[in-house]
Amino acid sequence: ERPIVCLDPGHGPDTVNGSPDGSYREQEFAWDMYARIAPLLEEQGVEVVVTRTKDTKPSLTERAEISNRAGADCFVSLHSNAAGSDGWQAARGLMIYTSAGPMTAPRNALAQALVDRFREAGVLVRESPILHELYTVLVKTEAPAVLIEYGFHTNKEDVDLLKDDAYRDKLAEATARGICDFLGVAGKDGQEEETAMTVEEAKRV
Repeated sequence: ERPIVCLDPGHGPDTVNGSPDGSYREQEFAWDMYARIAPLLEEQGVEVVVTRTKDTKPSLTERAEISNRAGADCFVSLHSNAAGSDGWQAARGLMIYTSAGPMTAPRNALAQALVDRFREAGVLVRESPILHELYTVLVKTEAPAVLIEYGFHTNKEDVDLLKDDAYRDKLAEATARGICDFLGVAGKDGQEEETAMTVEEAKRV
């Protein structure tokens, strides 16, 4: 039985969230990250379910229901963060939300596996990277659920990274690896070499 991962590219077509200078839009980033992560997971024999199409914007409850109907083994929502109400801000770095403690709960084990892979990849991770919020997509999902804020689109340095193609590949690879670690998928049946496949290689396969 193949493990099932539900990926949730945040927001949708008419969402205005983005950088103060208009050069970056969260919903476009979220969709692009989904498109990079999905083939990496599929390479490892993981089935990927997605909560929306490129041009739809389902409600938060609908997103959770898609995951539940699919019987997903985990749910990963893809976002970038914002601080302050206008202009560039100092806050930067990656963080992950789950609904609640304890840290031994599967959702927090998933979050920790992801944080470990991001740190290993050299991604700037916030000092206390795992926080808890009762967001709808985290509460209404039956599977262990996380919401990744890959960086702040209100921070100049983070935006430069979030817009960078190679950096997105790095984020996608670390995300896929963290999910596989949590699922116990990576490295079994002598597949260690395959786990190291890059996004570029996966695209060619």
